[in-house]
Amino acid sequence: MLKVVNVCTRVEGHGEVKILLQNDEISIVNLEFELYRGFENFLIGKRLFDIPKFVSRICGLCYASQAIASCKAVEDIYSIEISEQSILLRRLLMSAELIKSHSMNFFFQTLPDLLRIFNIAQNTFSPNELIQYYPHLTTNLYDLIKIGNEICELFGGRSVHLISIVPGGVIYSPSQKIITIAQKYFQKALSISEWIIEKFIQLFANQTPPKEFNLPNFISLAQTNYGNYDRYSGSLRFKENNKNLVEFEKHNYSTYFSKEINLRGIDFYFENKKNVIVGPFSRFNIVENYGIDEVLSYIEYFNKLWKKNLLFINFIRILEIYIESFRSIQILDDPSLNIKENLPSLNSIKNENGIGVIEAPRGTLIHHYHLDKSNVVDRIKLFIATEFNIPLLNQMITKYAQGLYEITGDLNLVEKNIQVIIRAFDPCISCATH
Repeated sequence: MLKVVNVCTRVEGHGEVKILLQNDEISIVNLEFELYRGFENFLIGKRLFDIPKFVSRICGLCYASQAIASCKAVEDIYSIEISEQSILLRRLLMSAELIKSHSMNFFFQTLPDLLRIFNIAQNTFSPNELIQYYPHLTTNLYDLIKIGNEICELFGGRSVHLISIVPGGVIYSPSQKIITIAQKYFQKALSISEWIIEKFIQLFANQTPPKEFNLPNFISLAQTNYGNYDRYSGSLRFKENNKNLVEFEKHNYSTYFSKEINLRGIDFYFENKKNVIVGPFSRFNIVENYGIDEVLSYIEYFNKLWKKNLLFINFIRILEIYIESFRSIQILDDPSLNIKENLPSLNSIKNENGIGVIEAPRGTLIHHYHLDKSNVVDRIKLFIATEFNIPLLNQMITKYAQGLYEITGDLNLVEKNIQVIIRAFDPCISCATH
């Protein structure tokens, strides 16, 4: 018997959870969604300068990441280096996007699950009950969401689908007044994230995370800049446990994983066939230096059991809000920000392939564009974080569902509980399907 749960609630986009029952035992459970990949098709033949504008519309949360990865791919085709000012402005927009995305995930998706898992609340809160549960927490998280929107509007021209990000840089030089306003926003985000981190530690650090959420053996993939936390620049690194497997530049990615996509996700060329994870948890495993002393102090509150458990990803997201706010305040002190400068000219195509890589809030994002002999885009491949994570996600929900159904025989309970794992991964089904 095949049972389909038509709506996986509280995630970005719409997916189906398919549960296969054989001889009254759960054989497999999969989160599935239609792989339309429309953007990979209708962008073919479009002007290179227009593509970043289009891909920004893939998602209402990952708009800055998609546009910036696209610009980096176009810039790779022209073999140009953009100015330090443009890089700093792009970093600020990426930080604002992450603050908004991680805040929404924590408040609306995973906090209700955490409160129920650790018996702080008996039932999963409705949205209204969640708002009323802890008004000060609600206010703070809504403020973070607002800060993300306001920063995007300040430097991107609008709160979503930004207009200032273009191939060659950012078409905006902020005034000192704008920089001062942004400093106040990021200072507030830093203060709020500190408060939420402390609350998270108080509520959960001394708890024992349920073993059913322990991560199976996996390989982490993330971008890193010589081991430093850097979501904009660097090389890609695979790491398993405490061992760095390989570090490679973006143009060599096809040595390690396939350009093709299937319902299982992306195929990797590892002999042990272990699944790969990207995103906050992977960045946490790979980063050797955050450049902020307080980060290690916060992490030390959690024992080894937490650091092997999927639920720890919720804390890492709050920690990343803190890190991005801290680093953005430093960026805003850079005197190059409000100097007016001309963008480089993109006149001469140098490469038939252009690859752009960044770390989006949900994980590694890669754009690969190929030109034909007439210098027209004829092939496009977008690697989305959710695609990387789907095999590991499905492995976890299958194992969890099998164990729970064997104990309870209650399929409705299985349907309800496996969605906790899905929400913890924070899949962006919009990005993965569009």
